[in-house]
Amino acid sequence: MRQYLVRSHTPFHFLQNSQDFFVEEIPLRPFGDRGRYLIIKIKKENLSTWQLLDIFSHYFQTKIGYAGLKDKNATTIQYISLDERYYKALKKFRHAKISILSIQKSNKPLKMGDLLGNRFAINIYDVKEFDKLQAILQKITKVGVPNYFGYQRFGKDGLKKAKEFIEGDYFTKNKRAQKLLGSIYQSDLFNRWLQYRVSISKKGFLKLPGDVYQKDEKFFTPKEVIEDPSWIVTGLLPGKGAFRACAKAREIEKQYDADLPFRGGRRSALFYPKDLHVQKEGSRVTLQFTLPKGSYATILLENIAGKELSHKGITCV
Repeated sequence: MRQYLVRSHTPFHFLQNSQDFFVEEIPLRPFGDRGRYLIIKIKKENLSTWQLLDIFSHYFQTKIGYAGLKDKNATTIQYISLDERYYKALKKFRHAKISILSIQKSNKPLKMGDLLGNRFAINIYDVKEFDKLQAILQKITKVGVPNYFGYQRFGKDGLKKAKEFIEGDYFTKNKRAQKLLGSIYQSDLFNRWLQYRVSISKKGFLKLPGDVYQKDEKFFTPKEVIEDPSWIVTGLLPGKGAFRACAKAREIEKQYDADLPFRGGRRSALFYPKDLHVQKEGSRVTLQFTLPKGSYATILLENIAGKELSHKGITCV
């Protein structure tokens, strides 16, 4: 079971769906009215990003740019990019689950990661201890949330299939599937590393000599532990070219490392919810907040509940 820096057991009910889970991308850069690429702001319901991309790719017979992957069981607003020569065809596009909100232009197509973050609005129900919920959320914004990958990353049998793929018991020629299975395997190793690091932390996240920090999109391993909270410790996503920790931090990290034929990287160990607003109306409580790109809103809900979520949602009593 996952562990958190803020111990909590605040009862509520939640099931992820398009009526209770809203997310909107915050673009990395502003768009305008010039450029060779169309930047299309889209609202979708009950469609994964992969399904969205397949729909547009089939309709326009071309590659579609995107900045991030969004949940299927949700109402989401996100951006895609398309060559400007498809403008007239875009005007004729219709789909029951997709609405085009605006069209702007840019000299660059979107690529994965072109985001500052995401805004969320989530409804939870049957909150019995509203004052306690507010207090826990305020504490979480100061201490931070362990940046686990959520259940959406793994799917129902994704981890089992990923292990079979890495160990050679399963093979697919589909490049997208290969990349997905590799990322699932990396994500599981990261989650297990993070769970251990949280388990040895008492007051806040324990930083160790040799930790790799991220500052302004760059990685550093300083000679001494840096207590400044703006310097975020990162965990390993094993693979080629990944920056490794050293000293005491590496002794732990190497237990969750692997020689994988995929590009590696690093991921922040914590995230801090911003712009938090909580509103109660009857049995429903709406949580509004902003998270950095790549962080899961459902992990914040897990921290509040003190219990892991699945595709079946969560009921805490």
